[in-house]
Amino acid sequence: MPQITTARLATQGQSLELVTVDEPVPGPKEVLVKVEASSLVPNASNIVSGSVEEGPELPCFFGLDASGVIEAIGPHVVGLNVGDRVYVDPLLTCGTCHQCRRGNKKLCHNSCLRSYITLNPGGKEQHKRYPLGALSEYVLSPDTNIAVLPSSIDINTACRFGYVGTSFGGLKKADIGPGKTLLINGVTGTLGYAAVAIGLGLGCTKILGVGRNRERLAQVQSLCKNGRVAVRSSEDGDFADWVRDETNGLGVDALYDCLGAGGDAESTSQLLECVKAGGKMILAGGATEGKIEFTYRTAMVRDVAILGTVWFDSAEIDEMMVLIDAGVIDLSFLQHKFFSVSDVNKALEFVGSRPGGAVNVVVQPHKLRET
Repeated sequence: MPQITTARLATQGQSLELVTVDEPVPGPKEVLVKVEASSLVPNASNIVSGSVEEGPELPCFFGLDASGVIEAIGPHVVGLNVGDRVYVDPLLTCGTCHQCRRGNKKLCHNSCLRSYITLNPGGKEQHKRYPLGALSEYVLSPDTNIAVLPSSIDINTACRFGYVGTSFGGLKKADIGPGKTLLINGVTGTLGYAAVAIGLGLGCTKILGVGRNRERLAQVQSLCKNGRVAVRSSEDGDFADWVRDETNGLGVDALYDCLGAGGDAESTSQLLECVKAGGKMILAGGATEGKIEFTYRTAMVRDVAILGTVWFDSAEIDEMMVLIDAGVIDLSFLQHKFFSVSDVNKALEFVGSRPGGAVNVVVQPHKLRET
């Protein structure tokens, strides 16, 4: 049986190691994808280091997001063909639980993000069923997790779709559309940059962003030249007055909170007063620490819906790709930085330094070393 190379995480806190395993063979409704690009984000470094508790059961073959070309398909797969350029959605679900049967696969009782995070206890079985992560030469996937890429979307951009899609799903949940106003907490990070591009594409008239790094805040503001994007350092405070000034005294329609690991939920609590009555708060900062606190009366009178968002569904990723293909959502801000799979630990070290949401760290599993 042919052998392939994959990156293995044996113990948190240790480096990934390259090992060889048997090349998987697709079952009746499965697809084998040759991985041409795998994106690493700062949270990948957190999982490998052990600072995130919800990582996969170890040892594991690591890596979340993959894009590439279909190498082989199972005999019962329809609508997909060998040679198709694709994004591989790593959200694995059972399809039979209460939530799955009601179309809420993002809330599956037995879900995981393959080789990355166990979302629910039952997700451990999903990891075992599809053990190879995105840092492998090939990955096996259910056919329903395969999204065929339009010709205009390059492979390297597509491997970032897990986090771009998370922001897309979050802003759809916030009912962002033409004429709406949006506040993004953590705007300079992976999710934040994507949220700005998506918010602009969906028709926001004003996007306000809060972040720490002033240089990156200026870069975010430059994504739109006509004043639709305004930014403020988290060190400056006075958010309520600033938001009112930027929204004619109304407040924003929605807050998208996407703080990175180590973020403090106290800032999220403070931004509640920036959301107009009847608006929405969308929480996407999964590693944010602390509690969101406000009074019972505030919750009752303000009538602000507080909703969580973890991932996206297949309809959302398809809609997002259509909008990217049409140029409505512009991801040209992404700066790809490439690593061969033999340098995967250098890639993790680099992304762990938090280079900012404009940088897309791309590992190429079919390149064992730089040439």
